[in-house]
Amino acid sequence: MPAFARSAFSWLAAAMLLAACSPYTEPPEGPYAGVLKRGESVTEATPAGPFTALSIMYRQGGGFLTSTQIASMRLLYRDRVLIKQAEDLTRWDGLEPPVYFAEVFENYDRVLQIAYERDGKAVVENLPLAVQYRATKAYPHGFPMAPGLLYFPGDMRPGFLLRALPVKTTVVPQTLADQYNLYANTLAAISPDGAAFALVDSHEAPSMVMVVDADGGRRDAIALPRTYLPEALDEHVNPYVRIWEWARTTLAWYKNGAGKWEVRPVAAAGAPANAVEELFLDDRTGYTQCFAASNARCLPAWRRANAAQLQQTFGKDYAPPFAYVPPAAARAFGANVSLLLLSAQGGGGTGAAYSAYVDGAQEAVVAQLAARLESRHIAFVRADQCPRRTDYRGRCEALLAEKLGHTESVGRELEQLIMSMEEQPGVLFVLPTMAVAVRPRPEGGSIIQTMLRADFSRKD
Repeated sequence: MPAFARSAFSWLAAAMLLAACSPYTEPPEGPYAGVLKRGESVTEATPAGPFTALSIMYRQGGGFLTSTQIASMRLLYRDRVLIKQAEDLTRWDGLEPPVYFAEVFENYDRVLQIAYERDGKAVVENLPLAVQYRATKAYPHGFPMAPGLLYFPGDMRPGFLLRALPVKTTVVPQTLADQYNLYANTLAAISPDGAAFALVDSHEAPSMVMVVDADGGRRDAIALPRTYLPEALDEHVNPYVRIWEWARTTLAWYKNGAGKWEVRPVAAAGAPANAVEELFLDDRTGYTQCFAASNARCLPAWRRANAAQLQQTFGKDYAPPFAYVPPAAARAFGANVSLLLLSAQGGGGTGAAYSAYVDGAQEAVVAQLAARLESRHIAFVRADQCPRRTDYRGRCEALLAEKLGHTESVGRELEQLIMSMEEQPGVLFVLPTMAVAVRPRPEGGSIIQTMLRADFSRKD
C-alpha cells in the first residue's frame, strides 16, 4: 500500500474510533430536562398561560462523521408534554387564552392540529381538510375574516371556518358537484345568523353567487356582472379581503317566503326594455337582472323548466338545474324565447353565463343581433368576417386591436375560442365585455350562447 494511502486509512480509522468512543447522545440539562430525551436541548422557550412552546434541537452522535441535528417544536401544558413533535407551532394572534396551530405527521400524512384549554383541560384536535387548504407565506393557517374567525379555503372545495373562543369548526357545504353544473367554491359572505353562506366562483373576478345553508340546502345560482377586483400587490395583505369587501357592498341578505336566506343581486339603475336581449349586448347592464323563480328580487313570473321541458330541449341525459321558461311569449332578436339556461360559460368554461333557446333561424338571429349592436354603437367583431390565417398569428388579431383595443389579459383564451369556432357551425361575435355565439339547432331554431365574459380592453 502506498504511503499516502496508508496515511489516509490511518486518519479515517482514527476518526471512526473517536466517533465510537464519543457519547452517542448527551443527557438533557436545564429547567426543561424532565420533558427532554437524551440529545435534546431547548433553544427557545415561550410561555403563555398554562402553555409553553419549546424549540428543540436534537443532536445525535458526537463523532466527527456521525453527528446529526434535527430541529422541531414541542408544546407543554402545565409542564407536561401535550404535542411531542411538530414541524411548526404557531400561536393564533390576538387570542387570550392562547390557541396554537401545530403541523404534525400522523401515519406519514401531514396534519394540522389545534391546541387550546377548555374547562381547565388541554384539548388537541385535528382540523378538517388540513392537507388541502390554501395558504400563503403571510397566512399559513387561515385568513382572518373577523376577530376570532379564520377562513380556510380549499383547493376544490369551499373549505371551512374556525371560530374562537369557544373553538368551533364549520365545514362550508359544497354547491353543486356534477359535470354539468356551476361551481362556486369561494366564501364571500355569511348570513347574519351564520346559518347560510354566499359562495362565488372566484375571489379575483366573481361572475355568480350561490347561497348554501349550513345543513346543505341550496338556492338558485344568480349571475352577476363580472367584476375585476383590485389586485393584491402586497404578499402580506389578506387576498380574500377584496371579495369580502365587494360582497358587503354588492350583496344584501334577506329571507324568502320559505324563511330561507337569499342574497339580493346587484340593483339595476333601471330594467332594460328587453332583459333577455340585454344579456347578449352588455355584461354590465344585462347581468344586473336575474330570472330565478324562487328569488323574489329577480324578474317576476319566470319559472324553472319542468322535466318535460328539459327533456324536450336537452334530451333525457341532461337535466341542468338552472333552466327557466318565460312567463308568456318572450322575444329576443326577432325570435320567440322558449328557455333560458344559466350554466358555465361556453358550456364548460369558468364563470357563469346565460344561453337563450329561440325559434329563429341562425341567419335571422345573427342579422338582428348585429343590428342591435350597431344601433347601440357597441363595437364588435364577427369572427367569420376575419381574414383567414396565413401563419401562426391570431386570425382576428388586427380587427380586435382596431375595434376593441388591447386584448392581452384574455388573449389566449379568446384566440382558442376563435380557432375552435372555425370548424363549427355558428357565428361568433366578440364584444367589449363578452363573446357571444349564435348556433343552429338540429331540430330547428338557434341557441344564443355566451362563450366568454371578460373585459377585453384590460391591459394586464
